[in-house]
Amino acid sequence: MDPVSMMCAAMAIAGPVAQSVTWMDRLAVLDDGRSAAFVRADPSLLDDVYAPGSAQRADDERLVRDYAARGLEIDDVRFEVLGFGVESATGTRAVLRVVDRLEPVRVRRPGGSWRPLPRDGATDRRIVLVRTSVGWRIATVHRLAG
Repeated sequence: MDPVSMMCAAMAIAGPVAQSVTWMDRLAVLDDGRSAAFVRADPSLLDDVYAPGSAQRADDERLVRDYAARGLEIDDVRFEVLGFGVESATGTRAVLRVVDRLEPVRVRRPGGSWRPLPRDGATDRRIVLVRTSVGWRIATVHRLAG
């Protein structure tokens, strides 16, 4: 069994389910905000997703601007969660272990036909969320495998 599949299996049986559901919900809200930034070609929406100074925010901002500069529209950018676990959580910080895969993404020129981008494989990540004055935000994302 490959490392990502093993991690999915381990996370399926680990951790308190209720706590995982709450953190999965928070992560889903952040994923919605990230998708909105891409769909609307508005990198300022990433402020609702990432903590100030996040390297991932800077990376996503570059991507949003690059797609817009090329005149491309994006219909949706969401992750399918394949495995999920809470490594630690306090009132101000949570460390999540997530195996996910980018769902199919389509792009087009205004008025043109939608074209799919290449499919993504499963990726094992450690995501650190921090509580800010405006809510939970992603501080860091570390790729572990995949």
